[in-house]
Amino acid sequence: GPNLSTSQTLFNLFGKQIRVPRSELCTICWRRAYPMDALMVDRKKYHKSCFCCEHCRNKLSLGNYVSLHGHFYCLPHYKQLLKSKGIYDSGLGQNHPGGRLNKQRNLIMLY
Repeated sequence: GPNLSTSQTLFNLFGKQIRVPRSELCTICWRRAYPMDALMVDRKKYHKSCFCCEHCRNKLSLGNYVSLHGHFYCLPHYKQLLKSKGIYDSGLGQNHPGGRLNKQRNLIMLY
């Protein structure tokens, strides 16, 4: 069988097998993500339609998301999540325990 760690076998319109490098596949749905419909986030590729908030499923963009333990959230639901866990600090731009500020987008990336 195909080695899914490096590529995935897909079928074109004529039923012919084609090998697609994993770097061209969406991290969410594992379908091929063409450049016009793709985003690169943390060196991973996503369809624009697959890159959405874990909580409300609204589409996100490179300028309005927060990453928390590999999950993506819109800013309102990220704040809500942190408030519910008692660790929210409104001081965006400050160093947070267990996280780092993504200065390019003014968002906090927690690991």
